[in-house]
Amino acid sequence: MIYIIIIIVLFPIFVQADQNNEMTVLSFFSAKGGTGKTTFNMLFASFLQYKLGKKVLVLDFDRPEYNFSYTRKREIAILDNEGKDYDTNNFYPVEEVEVLNESGIIKIADMMKDVSGEVDYIIMDFPGSFSESDAVCILAMKQTIDIIIIPVELDGMNIASSKALAQIFHECGQKTLLFFNRVHGKEKPELYEELREWFEENSIAISSNRIRNTLSMKREMGNTGYLRSTTCFPEKVIKEKNPGILNLFNEIVGYEEREMEQKSRLVD
Repeated sequence: MIYIIIIIVLFPIFVQADQNNEMTVLSFFSAKGGTGKTTFNMLFASFLQYKLGKKVLVLDFDRPEYNFSYTRKREIAILDNEGKDYDTNNFYPVEEVEVLNESGIIKIADMMKDVSGEVDYIIMDFPGSFSESDAVCILAMKQTIDIIIIPVELDGMNIASSKALAQIFHECGQKTLLFFNRVHGKEKPELYEELREWFEENSIAISSNRIRNTLSMKREMGNTGYLRSTTCFPEKVIKEKNPGILNLFNEIVGYEEREMEQKSRLVD
């Protein structure tokens, strides 16, 4: 059962996490597949652990594919085939969530509260669907997720669905942050600014950072100039190919740090 696995996985990293910080739970999410949500969850988890030195746990809800978990297994196989030395204890754990009924998901949410302060970040990778029975909806209603980050593309239907998704989350008290993804550079910058103002007028938070549409976003270990990795953070390639990713990630980390500071002041 996944809620037993969480305790087993977290035990060896209890004493390593930053005991002074509260745990942050987040997810890059979209209500449909193929939007890059798993890629961003993967990149952000690697950024946190390998760049910032945070302790990260990934919960992969995206069954039966479990693309996040599959990528980790694939990378381990590549490292083995190339004869490279590595220590799996240095990698953040990726756990496949098999308990997807409502009671099981609620138990996961309750246990996550118990480990707050022992892990710095929990990243959740959900399937591209959205209904009352989906884990992301149940966890949002339970106010388990601190923030959901939604990628938006310059497409009328995508913009409308992203706005509707953010408003649904807002109604149940779930914080969101939108950002423009797969930006080609052919569109006028003024158009993005107009859309950003439109989202903000509708009380929807949206980042000023934009992520380019580059082939490197799809490349994994074993390919030249890859970005997708669960075992390292390819900072050099990201700076060269898509620097907006670093800017977005730093914005998210800063946003959550400010939120935690405000919560601490209210408690004091």
